[in-house]
Amino acid sequence: MSYSWFKSSKPKQNSPVQASSVRGGAAVGLLADLPPLERGAVHLLRQWCDGEAGRIAIAEDFTAIFGAEQAAHDVNALAHLITLMVQMGRRPLMRHHTQCACLGGDESVFAQMVAAATAGDREDAMAFGLTMLPPDIAYEAVQVAERVGHAALVIIHRLSAKVSATGAHVAASATRH
Repeated sequence: MSYSWFKSSKPKQNSPVQASSVRGGAAVGLLADLPPLERGAVHLLRQWCDGEAGRIAIAEDFTAIFGAEQAAHDVNALAHLITLMVQMGRRPLMRHHTQCACLGGDESVFAQMVAAATAGDREDAMAFGLTMLPPDIAYEAVQVAERVGHAALVIIHRLSAKVSATGAHVAASATRH
């Protein structure tokens, strides 16, 4: 057995350095099991990160519900929040494909932070934010997440009212993975 007080220049197989590149992407649940706000936050994150078409679709949805001026503020808040998470995180933010039924670990943290901030539970929101962001950035993210969450709640409420009015119903799947 040998010990070394300095880091080797060669990464070892299954080392934490290699594992961290996928940390946060592991499935921790299913989107269908989340409450509406958390599920909506994950959908917004995925759609935004999918590219320009997703961002345009979000902007159009927000504009249809809020009008151009408020939609611009809310879409900018969403953009700012996701930018903080993606560019200022301690490691890359991992997410699943837009249509994936799974919920990734990082997506869960994002959703819980948004939900806690929206509910006014800033200490809980900070706890979630600190798992991915440095303290000063987590504080800023929680402030922005509150606005994003309130906008998401309005959209969810309006969409669920439309579904109820049309009588549409989607059955939950009994299949898991």
